[in-house]
Amino acid sequence: MMSRQNRFSIIALLILPAILLVPSTVVGVQGSCDINVAVSPASNSVPIGGTVVFTVSIKSNCGTDHIGWGPQVVSPTPVVKCDKQGVCTSNGPVFHQGSYKVVGSGTQQFTASATASTLMTTWTIRVVALDVTHCCSSASATFTLTVNDFSVTANPTSLHVGAGQTATSTITTSGQNGFTGTIYFSVNQPSYTCNLQPGPVTLTATNNSVNSILTCNFAAGTFTVTVTGTPYNGVPSRTATITVTVN
Repeated sequence: MMSRQNRFSIIALLILPAILLVPSTVVGVQGSCDINVAVSPASNSVPIGGTVVFTVSIKSNCGTDHIGWGPQVVSPTPVVKCDKQGVCTSNGPVFHQGSYKVVGSGTQQFTASATASTLMTTWTIRVVALDVTHCCSSASATFTLTVNDFSVTANPTSLHVGAGQTATSTITTSGQNGFTGTIYFSVNQPSYTCNLQPGPVTLTATNNSVNSILTCNFAAGTFTVTVTGTPYNGVPSRTATITVTVN
């Protein structure tokens, strides 16, 4: 006899692709009971290397039926590439669910992450919920996820100064694909040796590139200065490295 888990998996594989063809304005499909699904927030953004959390709320009058659910990309279509060893990567966002079903109604969370391979664009994603116990009531909700990024660069990256002189480099923080937010800096040298101003810096829709000035005073020798920029939560981080030689 087929187990409940196997039955759930087979029904989900058969029904989910067909449900994803339903227009995003559809709330439910005719079936033995009614299901409603909502995703919060309805739009969000994530930088390359970052992760954001979404909440899915499922309400139904399906009693104790198991309601399976999951997110899938609607547009643009992710491009999947496989190497000779059969290892495949996608340029779409990566989803992770702690659970794949609720009993009747419930609230669940999932994460969306952007890897180094993820395309910087705005992705339209649909969460589909369906009754896998009795088939075939379903509902869907769409949301958008914008993948963006920021960079931290130095100019110049190599400095030669005389003893007693100050080494100066411009640190530029720039947003890509609409990135906005405050970037906080750390420098791998003590503050009495190197100083970076201004810091932190805030990128906005109208000002997506901000310069800071790094000044350092060293004794004779060659030194490596690393400037690291991160959002408030510390992920992801971007670095710029400057080599200072004091003669």
